Amino acid sequence: MESSISSAFAGSGKATRPDHLVLRLMTADDKDGVAALFTETFEREPLGEYHGVGVSEGQAIAQASIEDPVSFVVEDTALEGPHRLIAFRTSCIYTAAKLDMNQKKIQEEGGASDAVQAILNRMQDLWLKKTAVFESNPEARIMKFIALGVDLRYEGMGLAKELLNAAMDKAKEMRCDAVIVVASAFATQHLFRNRLGFQEMARLRYADFTWTNKNGIKERPFEKLVEPEFLLSFEMKLTYDR
Repeated sequence: MESSISSAFAGSGKATRPDHLVLRLMTADDKDGVAALFTETFEREPLGEYHGVGVSEGQAIAQASIEDPVSFVVEDTALEGPHRLIAFRTSCIYTAAKLDMNQKKIQEEGGASDAVQAILNRMQDLWLKKTAVFESNPEARIMKFIALGVDLRYEGMGLAKELLNAAMDKAKEMRCDAVIVVASAFATQHLFRNRLGFQEMARLRYADFTWTNKNGIKERPFEKLVEPEFLLSFEMKLTYDR
């Protein structure tokens, strides 16, 4: 299903957050704050809650999020000290060349270093087999939503929605051909499918996923994860007035 940003996000309304909560582009100086908040918030997601999440994973997410100037953070300027980051929406830009380079790197390294990365790699492979974006435009640019995190003390203030709108606006500004996301929780799956009009591209039952760990042992790391039953990926093609 094709959709434009304007139709998908019409009626989002004016932001009502206080002036001391500032939404801006993420910079390299925000890496530590994003890593720490990711580690905290991902523990509440099905994958993180089931498998656990380490500081190194947060740092890897933060590093990947500054490769392209398309990630956003919210900081509370009323707080004293350097630890003022209270929300983030991280993204990156994919091209066919970058995806090919990432695939070669995974092969050279002998696969993913942990089960969470392994299942995300599998979802990427499933999406690539189904998407038609590169068929219509070999030079297509895809925005991938990497992660979202909001400090518990600031939930219910609409920050996640504002960060999403900012990211979608950035995708339009950069003339991206599509936006993709992997959704692990019921709430995000419902949001992207039913409220934002994204198309489901792939699903993988957690209990069926197998991988070979670094010790050469094949295992089912998520065999008891049943709520939700599936990990889903979604895509929205973007259209523009010519």
